[in-house]
Amino acid sequence: MRKTLKLPENLGRYLCVILLVGCKKIRQEPQQQILAKIDTAVQQNAAIKTDEKYSCEDLLKELVFSSNLEVLKKFRDIAVRSENISAEKMTIEVYAKETSDRTGELRTVENTVAWLDFIPESKKLYDITADPESPVELNYDKTIFTRHSLSELCGLKAAGSPQRKTDISCKEIAGEMTSGQECIISSATLEKAYKDLIDKGAVKDSKYLPKELPAKNTSMEINQNGLMNIDFKVTGNKVSIEMLYAGGMTDITFEKQGNNVKRTVMYNAD
Repeated sequence: MRKTLKLPENLGRYLCVILLVGCKKIRQEPQQQILAKIDTAVQQNAAIKTDEKYSCEDLLKELVFSSNLEVLKKFRDIAVRSENISAEKMTIEVYAKETSDRTGELRTVENTVAWLDFIPESKKLYDITADPESPVELNYDKTIFTRHSLSELCGLKAAGSPQRKTDISCKEIAGEMTSGQECIISSATLEKAYKDLIDKGAVKDSKYLPKELPAKNTSMEINQNGLMNIDFKVTGNKVSIEMLYAGGMTDITFEKQGNNVKRTVMYNAD
């Protein structure tokens, strides 16, 4: 007579528990991997969006604030702005915001406390406040450029990149109660010709003009220094700008002529 092998009473229960735990673990592992991938994608997407909001001004601010510039220790509220940006040199103004009551009421004023030059090619930062001819080299966090692209954020072209030469030839215009200048700017776009006018201050009160040429008709109320408002009229290959003063008007026109642009500036008295 064969003997019957008796199994422990709890063995079946143990086997069920082991199978349930194993199945749960199998189901959980793929789910955890999927969640991890989703989390990584979200983080990467967030990083991309954050960098999209990061501007050239933000980069310069981070660069200056990480430096050993002495004035950073002397003022509480400090800000920076770019005054000139090119592939050869970037000039940075450092200014302090302070509260003043000289006019009888509290208001915030800006005082320039330092001037800096940054050389994109060598990645060197200089303090030129005391003497531009004898700049003082500053130290800063150079890992900034491992996180952000200077050329992309600030729109820099390689220093040695070929560029078409731009020539400008001008002649004076005079009439009854009017005077001005007509210039032919070779190998230029309307935007480039406008930027040249702003950069060179080729018209009175150019500081009130926007840095970028508007893409559509635009009106700006100024009411400063006798200048009341500025009107832009953009039509195809021609841009007309009227700067209206209390005692006259300045007319500026840019007209595309083949590869060139004709720029006319006329000062009209009432």
